[in-house]
Amino acid sequence: MKSGGVNLQPEISILIVNYHTVSELTRCLQSLAAQQGVTYEVIIVDNSGDQNEQQQLEALGNVQVRCIFSEQNLGFGRANNLAANHATAALLLILNPDTTLQDVTLLRRYIDRFKTGHDAMLAPLIVESEKQKLVYPRTRYPSQQLCRKTDFSALAGDVAWVLGACMMMRREDYLRIDGFDSDYFMYGEDTDICWRIRAMLGPIGFDETLAVHHIGGASEKQAISFAKWMRKRKGQYLFFRKRYHAVDVQRIALKQRARASFKLARNALLNLCLGLSARRLDDDARATATLAVTAEVLAPIVKS
Repeated sequence: MKSGGVNLQPEISILIVNYHTVSELTRCLQSLAAQQGVTYEVIIVDNSGDQNEQQQLEALGNVQVRCIFSEQNLGFGRANNLAANHATAALLLILNPDTTLQDVTLLRRYIDRFKTGHDAMLAPLIVESEKQKLVYPRTRYPSQQLCRKTDFSALAGDVAWVLGACMMMRREDYLRIDGFDSDYFMYGEDTDICWRIRAMLGPIGFDETLAVHHIGGASEKQAISFAKWMRKRKGQYLFFRKRYHAVDVQRIALKQRARASFKLARNALLNLCLGLSARRLDDDARATATLAVTAEVLAPIVKS
């Protein structure tokens, strides 16, 4: 970055993955440009493979913003890993393109809070205005209440995991744990990296005074409901298989299959009585995806 003809080392590298989110990304960059008292660089990895979209991204580039155009859709985690390899700052901020920092002092306060703390990662409050929802860190992992064999005692701190929409950590720590697990394509990788951070680096911190606004699901706005839920379920069960005891994974799969079967039967009855609804169609897509993924998990048991 240059300021007044002087080269300035960026204090933080902001990593953003684009997949058909140029309009949201433009607003995100505008909110970053308004931040006061911070030297930063933005590294965008484009997963779209769309020439028109790439031209729009090139137009957004400047001395602070660099774009890397991937020949294939790397998914969320691998694209962030690619961006991190090009980062030059000591700090990393993993940021979704459909986020905005509406307070012009937020990034400065965020960095100062992280530097003065002892957390391996720091997350803000996520404000999803369109859904009228505040997203706080999770203190338990998905379906953790069903686990009997998995050992959670070696994980540091009280925060289990946070959304990948906004995460701050040291670049050396990110590289030390090899960043996001490349086995994930989309969904589950934020839960997984938080597990490894707690196991290998230390606790995850949270500051409610740092509010980042998030639309949510912008990269999936064109996705078919069933395909979206299949990606979510596959990511979730990949996490279960990697981090939970096999007996616990089986217990969770059986429980979720029972719930999904009940939901499909209930919705079929409601559809007959009340007619189709968009919400029930989405519920059916989720339940069907759950049955498909859990069938793969339980297949070895059925064969034996």
